[in-house]
Amino acid sequence: MQIHEILITGSILCFAGLAQSAAGFGYALFATPLLLLCGMELPQAITLVVTCSLCQALTGLHHLRAEVPWKSSFCATGIRLTGLAIGLLALKVLVQLDPDRVQLLVGIILCGIVFLQFIVRPKTHAATHPAWAGIAFLASGLLSGICGMGGPPLVLWSMAQPWNSRKVRAFLFGVFSCSLPVQLILLAITFGVEILRFASLGILLFPFVWLGSMMGLPIGNRIEKPQLQKIAYIILLIVSAGSIGSVLKP
Repeated sequence: MQIHEILITGSILCFAGLAQSAAGFGYALFATPLLLLCGMELPQAITLVVTCSLCQALTGLHHLRAEVPWKSSFCATGIRLTGLAIGLLALKVLVQLDPDRVQLLVGIILCGIVFLQFIVRPKTHAATHPAWAGIAFLASGLLSGICGMGGPPLVLWSMAQPWNSRKVRAFLFGVFSCSLPVQLILLAITFGVEILRFASLGILLFPFVWLGSMMGLPIGNRIEKPQLQKIAYIILLIVSAGSIGSVLKP
């Protein structure tokens, strides 16, 4: 990669870290489509985002290790990895398609995820049902494998649990810390060890993510969380519309 490409990639990762830190969600949702818009291939973008997410998750897990509901985290990880394997098989088919079609599909998936988070508001008594948990964990793995954006189903499920915010974040950090290393290994098996160059790049560029996270914290503290999340949803819709529009333009 050229210096300007590294700076552009680092800026995207920094912005995604800012959004994640401020709004409490959305790292992969912001980073993946923007990296595709810059010309990166989907497996490369997913590897880069997964590596940075893993670094962020391990950092968060260290701070909240006493709060992690490990039984739920291990259960979610096991089911999520099953969905992940299926999703990676689908991704292997997707990469054979024209890049514009891949970008269009990612834009459509992103729109669907945003609307899902607007519409789905599971109540606590429903969210504790094993069937809802299984669907959420499997969907998370599928989306993570196909496009690297598997966080939303986990967030929706965990937010509906009778947990405080620290335990919710600890659960997410626990699941990501356990499942993302496996995802990197499966990506290398599926697409070759060359994919690990982008994992190395993700480690080198993690300071950009950390910088964005530090910038996002005061923003999140100043603006009410519901308003901030609405702003984030609007930005995500703009990003997804840009992904779709760049393909459909005459």
